Amino acid sequence: MIAKNIKGKSFKGCVSYVMNETAELLEAEGVWADNAKNMIRSFAMQRSGRKEIKQPVGHIPISFAPEDKARITNDFMVQLAKEYMQEMGIKDTQYIIVRHHNADNEHLHVVYNRINNDLKLISVNNDYKRNIKTCKKLKDKYKLTYGKGKDRVKREKLDNPDKVKYYIHDAIKAVLPNCKNPADLRFGLKKFEIELEYKLKLGTNQIEGVSFRYNNIAFKGSQVDRKFSYGNLKKAFQKNIELLQQQASRELQQEMPIPKVRSIGGVKLTPEQWQTLEEDGFIYLEGLKKKDNDGIFSSYVFLNDEKDKAFSCKKNPDTFVKYGKYEMRIRDKMLIEAGYITKAKVKWWGGHDFAYPYLWKENKADIDYKESWSDPRLPKKNKPQKQTLSQQPIRKNHRPRIG
Repeated sequence: MIAKNIKGKSFKGCVSYVMNETAELLEAEGVWADNAKNMIRSFAMQRSGRKEIKQPVGHIPISFAPEDKARITNDFMVQLAKEYMQEMGIKDTQYIIVRHHNADNEHLHVVYNRINNDLKLISVNNDYKRNIKTCKKLKDKYKLTYGKGKDRVKREKLDNPDKVKYYIHDAIKAVLPNCKNPADLRFGLKKFEIELEYKLKLGTNQIEGVSFRYNNIAFKGSQVDRKFSYGNLKKAFQKNIELLQQQASRELQQEMPIPKVRSIGGVKLTPEQWQTLEEDGFIYLEGLKKKDNDGIFSSYVFLNDEKDKAFSCKKNPDTFVKYGKYEMRIRDKMLIEAGYITKAKVKWWGGHDFAYPYLWKENKADIDYKESWSDPRLPKKNKPQKQTLSQQPIRKNHRPRIG
């Protein structure tokens, strides 16, 4: 069962549409029901008592799942329509209940006067939420079939605002798998001409909500679908990042031979230490030999993206440092300054979220970094990187130099 509560201006247009050649009038209240013309006249007479009301027409289409077809008798339709109106606060007013026979799914239409018998306006404030709650209550009461997701809804038969809601739903579903952060989603929806607005927590840059707008009709993320609330979108971003990292790790493992024995700066690594480095972690090593063999030292150690160079760092490599407009990990800054293109972890949106742009320098003397959300290395062949003093090759039974 699906219902909508629609407001309109013209009883003539609405009644003419509902009373088509396939229509079966099931019940009428407060109107002359011998023909459509007299129905329209009846609604208009009562509406004339409140001419200042711009949208006096109430229209409720209610449709049922194919699985429930055998149960949808005329009497059941009338009973359910009346209970729906009662739950929605639609009472003491004119209405007609009409069954249509022009589609595969059973459905009916209720047309009612929002100007009730006492010439008071029937409010439809919060009718969107009330509609969802009422439909659920009636489906549970009569054990009607729940729809199997939004993919089942026939988009071509929808009217606004539902038509816009499903358009936004389908667009988000199409672009979300490729989004790693809020900016990606905003950019991805531009080609669908959908505007995205993030709601910030008062007095902060922290995102706490999201809304989508198309053709001047707007919905909160949770109204489009629960999985599109900002909290769930944030989870989806993180999941996409993890999937991409896992894919990159698998590809790297397939391409790179794994030596049986590894050492850095003369210190042999345990399998556990190597696994930590291979999974983009870092370790702390003591007794490392300097590049000129003049003394030993201790340091944090991590690898570059290719896992063939070792870098030493006095501080925890995951400590964040400020550089220009970025706040990134020490390890990312070291890789960029050494001439690498790296997928950096940077604080984003006021430091409450993380983003993973590709950053690099065109020239070592440049102050500003180049930025891309896709890997700029992909179209190129494996280009050898220029070695620096802090980059050390990792070879079997070989002692890499560490600066």
